[in-house]
Amino acid sequence: MSFVLRKKPLKLLWLEALLRRLNEGDPELSYYTEKFRRLYAGFAGEQRVDREWYEIICPNTFFVLHNIVLENTAKHFHQVDTLFVCRHFILVVEIKNINGRLDFDGATFQCTRTKSDGTVEGFPNAITQIQRHMQFFKTFFKNYSFPIEGAVIFSNPSAIIANHPNTVPIFHVSGLQSHIQHLFTKYTKPVISDEQLTYFVQQIKARHQPQEVLTHIDSSRFRHGVLCPKCHYKKQMFFYRGVWRCVVCHYVSTEIFAEALLDYQLLVSRRITNSQLRAFFGIDSSDAANRLLRKFHFPSTGTTKDRVYHLPDNLIEFMKPFF
Repeated sequence: MSFVLRKKPLKLLWLEALLRRLNEGDPELSYYTEKFRRLYAGFAGEQRVDREWYEIICPNTFFVLHNIVLENTAKHFHQVDTLFVCRHFILVVEIKNINGRLDFDGATFQCTRTKSDGTVEGFPNAITQIQRHMQFFKTFFKNYSFPIEGAVIFSNPSAIIANHPNTVPIFHVSGLQSHIQHLFTKYTKPVISDEQLTYFVQQIKARHQPQEVLTHIDSSRFRHGVLCPKCHYKKQMFFYRGVWRCVVCHYVSTEIFAEALLDYQLLVSRRITNSQLRAFFGIDSSDAANRLLRKFHFPSTGTTKDRVYHLPDNLIEFMKPFF
């Protein structure tokens, strides 16, 4: 049994950083707030399903991968919520965190939601999404007789699954364990060895292409500096003798710099120089900025005068040992 922990999507991290800093009265504040709400709801729904995987009792070796992004031969991407891989079969999972009555029309391939107030909305059809992913994995493993299964799981207990075709299983998260046991009953014999299973998972991980946030927003639209969390990120903190201080509530912290630098990485650049650090974070002393950058042993290029520091992935985890 092996799990790859689900991480917050990069888009969600970007929106969190932006909403901490976006100027009050920005004309797109409500747009980004709603975008964050929808994306966070989806992520919360995926986490709800993730908890079920840990309770599955299975004597067989299996892997559970999350948020896998793979490119097909047409240069289009497949973003898979969860992939269950074992020696017997592969299960491709699409997770939806939607409430209301849900109807899937097998003739028009349309999905509609009817809310409690009678409002009817159209949604992307999860059935066609999962079928597309299944076809991709059939091509991916075309040299093996590997059964490819799919399922659409609803994580919101308020969802009422009404009309739907029987082409792909659709059920609430509470039915996940039962469905897995059903698949093991259906596919009793393994079709690959443990070594091949490990190799397949390595191939999937190697072809995974993390998505980048392509959205750019002018830095004049958001607050700079280390912002005080106790003041709801409305007040800028000042760097004095190695610590960050808020003159309003008197909150003091060294670790808060990691969160602020992550915001810089997400919103501005993955690279930073001494002068850029001083300009964005309001540090007057070049020597103080230099000591702060060197403290964290970031990878760097260039000479002392023109040194550029490269901010690594998992920035906050990278910085923790140096506080």
